[in-house]
Amino acid sequence: GGRVFAGPAAVAALKRLLLPTATVLTPNMPEAGALLGVAAPTSVEEMRAAAAALLDLGPQAVLLKGGRLPAPEAEAAEGGAAEAAEGRAAVGMVDVYADAEHGVVELRYRRVATNNTHGAGCTLAAAVAAELAKQVHSGTGPLQPLEAVRAARAYVAEVFAASAGGKVGTGLRGPLNHARALWRGGSDGAVHDEL
Repeated sequence: GGRVFAGPAAVAALKRLLLPTATVLTPNMPEAGALLGVAAPTSVEEMRAAAAALLDLGPQAVLLKGGRLPAPEAEAAEGGAAEAAEGRAAVGMVDVYADAEHGVVELRYRRVATNNTHGAGCTLAAAVAAELAKQVHSGTGPLQPLEAVRAARAYVAEVFAASAGGKVGTGLRGPLNHARALWRGGSDGAVHDEL
């Protein structure tokens, strides 16, 4: 949510001890700035540069989450080669992925109009971890972090869509609707009879 929870010594330890062991680092824009000791990125171009610089800190891959990027900036930038090859157009949101195999890739997706966004970044990071675990469990070969990220993005897109119409809690930002399959009608808040 933009709050600083770690001081300079903790950030230095994180960079020295944890990042070189990470499979996929998933910072938001302010976190990326803090890790790099610079201002948070404010454009897709700055996100691309930050993702590449974060990759140099040692993780196998970086997913720089762009949810805080204003929609006009996300829509104005050109898509990455992989996304263009898949025929995806800019539709309001962009994350930036980087690894040694694919370089820097812009991942574009549709922005969902909802105030239920609390926990979105943590949900995405957890979904990436779950997708990587599924790859390990399948035993099909080396990890494919970009594929894990894409599958996680698909899950989060479903959750955002299910969260769009409902109102949970009294705060400005409600939580994502992870229980979407158990809710009747999606937006009326009625819980399935078995709950």
